[in-house]
Amino acid sequence: MQDIHYIDHHFIKENSSQHILSIRYATDGLSFCIHDFQHKLLGFAYRPYQLDSQEAVMAKVKRIIQEEELLNLAYGKVYILACHKEKILLPADYFSSQTLNDLYRICLASQASDMLLYHQIQLTGNYLIESLPRDFVNFLYAQYPALCLVNHAYPFIIDSISHIQFNTPHLFINIHDRYFDLLLTRNNDILLFNSFDYESVTDLIYFALNCLEQCQLPKENVYTFLSGNLVNDSNLLSLLKQFLPNASALQGTPLSQLVRNNALNNSSFIHLLNIHQCE
Repeated sequence: MQDIHYIDHHFIKENSSQHILSIRYATDGLSFCIHDFQHKLLGFAYRPYQLDSQEAVMAKVKRIIQEEELLNLAYGKVYILACHKEKILLPADYFSSQTLNDLYRICLASQASDMLLYHQIQLTGNYLIESLPRDFVNFLYAQYPALCLVNHAYPFIIDSISHIQFNTPHLFINIHDRYFDLLLTRNNDILLFNSFDYESVTDLIYFALNCLEQCQLPKENVYTFLSGNLVNDSNLLSLLKQFLPNASALQGTPLSQLVRNNALNNSSFIHLLNIHQCE
């Protein structure tokens, strides 16, 4: 896919401090959007690439931020969504800044030079915690003093909770380039949150069914919602429905009204467009 770049004619660069910038980066591209404080979408851009490591991704992100004029304006608020598999969801009862490094390293490896970033999800009382290289984090904060830096799973979890119906189990799957995040809920409780590597749709189905089995939830009673990569692929949904009959794709993004591009998978950017409403 080619670069996509759209700016509403109401956007004025000199008034950028009155707007909100949201940036999403992953192994398959960087995207960003601009909102006003009334939630109107004023701009969107997508810079596709394919990179094999997080180190290469972060180097690419630095170059794009330094070169893209719109990313060098002063905004009233800036959100950056880091898309990578390595993060944990920690109940608030176990959260302590003194022991956080040890708790994180029990689950995931990190370098001594890395910085742990955490963000509380108020609706659940949990903390979403990730690790990023300190020099990269320092670069982003130097670039954007009004920065909120969170893992892409943060708006995914918040948006998923907003779809919960009382006394009904829900399975939410957000598909990325090489992994997917899975959130399983019942009533207002999070039963499971995890991230899994995948190479095919069958991998995704296997992990989803295994999670339901571990939590002793009959698949016929679970409502499944998909977002992210592959969602526009009808084969994915039809195959998934053979195993999870109540599966559907999340819709409702205003991006299709702004950008006329049939090749663009709007579902990949749902959580980018919603992050400015999460706090």
